[in-house]
Amino acid sequence: MKGDFFMKKMACFWKSLLPMIFLFILQVVATIPVMIIFALKDSSAAGGDIAAILGSLSDITSNQQYLQTVNIVYGILALLVFGIWYQRVFVRPFRNRPKKQPTGYSFHTIVSMIFLGIGLQYVTTLLTDLIGRLRPEWITKYNATIETQGYSDLSVMLIVYSIILAPIIEELIFRGLIFRYARHAMPFWFANIWQALLFGFVHLNLVQGIYAFAMGLFLGWVCRRGHGIKYSIPVHIVFNIIGCFFSGLIQISLTLSYPLFAGLSIMLTIFALWLFYTDFQTAD
Repeated sequence: MKGDFFMKKMACFWKSLLPMIFLFILQVVATIPVMIIFALKDSSAAGGDIAAILGSLSDITSNQQYLQTVNIVYGILALLVFGIWYQRVFVRPFRNRPKKQPTGYSFHTIVSMIFLGIGLQYVTTLLTDLIGRLRPEWITKYNATIETQGYSDLSVMLIVYSIILAPIIEELIFRGLIFRYARHAMPFWFANIWQALLFGFVHLNLVQGIYAFAMGLFLGWVCRRGHGIKYSIPVHIVFNIIGCFFSGLIQISLTLSYPLFAGLSIMLTIFALWLFYTDFQTAD
């Protein structure tokens, strides 16, 4: 009996790794056809021979439009795959269970999600600033990585991916699937740390991985408290909106008075967590 219980927990733990595997597979599936299309397009303009095609392949990896197109194609594929997966495994089987808590978006909840998104943007900025003070070479490498990944040009495609697709997909993968599978194998905080670690790892650079890990811990708590990703998705969206459009204002405010705005941001984050905490019963 104990052996069966242990095996079930181990099976759930290994299942928590499956979304990561599918994530990387979908990125490859999205990249190959887009790369071929861009290579053929560039080579046709250059004469259309094999040498032109091979030469264009080395050039398009730094093409911002190519990188952002890959993101959009991957985003659509991931939304379909992980959305269906999450619905079938963790939503549909529990749809008829009686609700023990509010399921909508009250004014109280909306305010807490907005405040938490803003507060987390400040917290991750402070964390990044601390890393820069301790290891400035990490920040230099991080900035170069962000530029080469196609995030330096704020285009329509980048806005759609960053504000709509990425938050939904990442919540489906990490708080929706990985976290829920892990919760069947381990206590909450271990599961939360596990999904946050994977969330940090998938960003594939140290600075972004560190602050993504910290953000993942907060979002995992929101997911647990709100009984799902219904509330962590809006928090993530607000966070990305602030990062895309208002990151300069955050930097300006910290320049004006670092201790004041750092303190206010931490207080705002704590206040938002308290607001959200008071809206929901504890969930396991």
